Amino acid sequence: MQVNIEQLEGLKRRLEITVPAADIDSKMQSRLQELGKTIRLKGFRPGKVPAQVVKQRYGKQVREEILQDVMRDGLNSAISEHELRVAALRQITPAAAGDVQSDLSFTAELELYPELQALDFAELNLRKPEVAIADSDVDDMLVTLQEQRREWLPVDEPAEAGNRVAIAFVAHIGEQRIPEHGHERMTVLLGSGMLFEAFDQAIAGMTKGEKKTLSLNFPESFRHQQLAGKTAEVAFTVDQVDVGQLPQVDDEFARAFGITDGVAQLREEVRANLDRERRGAINRLERMRLSDELARIYADIALPESLIEQEIAQLQQRMRQEIKQAGGDESMLPPREQMQQAAERRVRDSVILAELAAQNSIQLDPQRVQAAIMDIASTYEQPEQVVELYTSNQQLMENLSRSVLEDQVIDWIIEQADSETESMTLKQLMERANQQAGQ
Repeated sequence: MQVNIEQLEGLKRRLEITVPAADIDSKMQSRLQELGKTIRLKGFRPGKVPAQVVKQRYGKQVREEILQDVMRDGLNSAISEHELRVAALRQITPAAAGDVQSDLSFTAELELYPELQALDFAELNLRKPEVAIADSDVDDMLVTLQEQRREWLPVDEPAEAGNRVAIAFVAHIGEQRIPEHGHERMTVLLGSGMLFEAFDQAIAGMTKGEKKTLSLNFPESFRHQQLAGKTAEVAFTVDQVDVGQLPQVDDEFARAFGITDGVAQLREEVRANLDRERRGAINRLERMRLSDELARIYADIALPESLIEQEIAQLQQRMRQEIKQAGGDESMLPPREQMQQAAERRVRDSVILAELAAQNSIQLDPQRVQAAIMDIASTYEQPEQVVELYTSNQQLMENLSRSVLEDQVIDWIIEQADSETESMTLKQLMERANQQAGQ
């Protein structure tokens, strides 16, 4: 077999592979002999069909199968022989079939992983978050749980910040009426940012049944597209004002969350959940900080375009599903340029961490994979079903395994690097993790 490698743009390569006709003929003869032992043809005893008859009847089909096998095996052999680290197979182009006595020539276009220099740990500037769960964090979460269980009671008092207010309105922009028929209805929590400030202020102090008409400048982010960024004359009515009443944190409150041993056990469960969130946020923040550092150190590496396109397609698919579930449409998809930036960052992280794993012989730890599955499953009411879902789904397992290996590489880098400890509260941790994720 002859292999010629042509360097194309960036990480792309074209392989021209030629397989001798003798190799193909040998494989064909072997395949036809095996076929002759099993086929049944009228007029011949089983296993006694003449070779020429088998070839006449099945030769073309067998040759097509052999050529497919030869191209696959030849490509794999060429990749192995020349130690090519393939990121994506872009295209295989077989030559014309030609005479059965001709050699087989075909081309394959590949995209390779970039070659990375060994990581110099002295170049890394890392800070390792150090966060403890405080009693005040548990108290804050209990308040959040109380808010979730808040009971709303209708009142005839003027609306104020913190009240839930149901309104019905009609807006006019010139001769245009919005909506065309009936009223636009919405329920808002005053002072929460659900509405814009001018609308909040207009509602404040109104009581059930009260009406008001005024001109409002709607922000670009307003949920009603016909009003977003427009100035309109708005006539609205307050349909109802509700005051929230928080439940007491007692044994009955704990039972609402499936806790049978009272408030003390509820606090323990809350602390355990916060600790899980803490570990996840530390992991995210460390990953993002390390990602920034590695992107700085390996700023000049080329990235496989095929992987970026795959990542963009996956991002688009996920966003379409989320938008559809929220009742939106394709017009709400972010610009491709925005998704390209996110895709490039993800591919850069994945490529760099995979290369560092290969360079330093870091192998996937099956115990960490199992622990990751159990950690995910523990957040569901029926964890055994989640475990079964992962273990029976190859794609989920591949994605999880890749993530776990990346975590192993990150842990290894952090252990090797001279990183500083940065103490912070749980609230600061969550804010910084979210802030870094938004960059």
